[in-house]
Amino acid sequence: MDGEPSLLYAALVIVVAVLGGLAAVKFLPPRLFGLVPTPLYVNVTNITGVGDRLLLSLNITQCHVKPKGATVLIELNGRAIEEASLSEVSCGSNNLTIGLSPYLVGRPAIVVVNLSLEGGKGYVLSYFLRYIYAAESFKIVNISLVNGTPVAYVSYITPFRTEVSLSDVVLINVNRSSIVFGFSCNSTRSAFVGPGTGYLALPLACSYENLDVLSPGDVYQVRGLINVTYLTPYGNYSEEVGSLAYQR
Repeated sequence: MDGEPSLLYAALVIVVAVLGGLAAVKFLPPRLFGLVPTPLYVNVTNITGVGDRLLLSLNITQCHVKPKGATVLIELNGRAIEEASLSEVSCGSNNLTIGLSPYLVGRPAIVVVNLSLEGGKGYVLSYFLRYIYAAESFKIVNISLVNGTPVAYVSYITPFRTEVSLSDVVLINVNRSSIVFGFSCNSTRSAFVGPGTGYLALPLACSYENLDVLSPGDVYQVRGLINVTYLTPYGNYSEEVGSLAYQR
């Protein structure tokens, strides 16, 4: 008999809990039943250097709420390097151009996309890690004697106006394991090229020359440093590019 009140009390608690749960299911707002659906999805499908600009493609899908505008930031080491905006975007593919800083070329960067929603319904903020690619190449292709002066020929592809000079150039006869030109072999001047693709010739002044080891048909190794300074609206940016090639 003493256990009957306890059983009745337990049964009452269960009934109240069930009824309370049903009431909650009936009267709580529908958005609390699960996660709020994402208004839309966005992806950066392409980011490529074209000249001194970046072409960026945004693909917006599953638009439960229509997008209104977009702001794109490109960050490197937590610092915004470039920014661009679109006043109007649509569900689907959207393209925009953004400045190409030389600091970004050949580096992974964070692309931040901020999409505003129509009707003042907020915004969607997305982050993407993307490698910034732009066609860029410098290479010493060969060295020739012109009127007794060694001249280095350099091929280049650059998206920027660029100043180029050479240092520590060495020409080695591989067959004879002998140095032809070397030891503080530097260009006597710099040259300005680009943006674009081409070749340039730079005369060399070398502290060591041994023309006796020049022989037709032998294989020669040419190596050196190409000193590159990009001249851009963002300021000048310099770097050294190592070069190694073979010639006959």
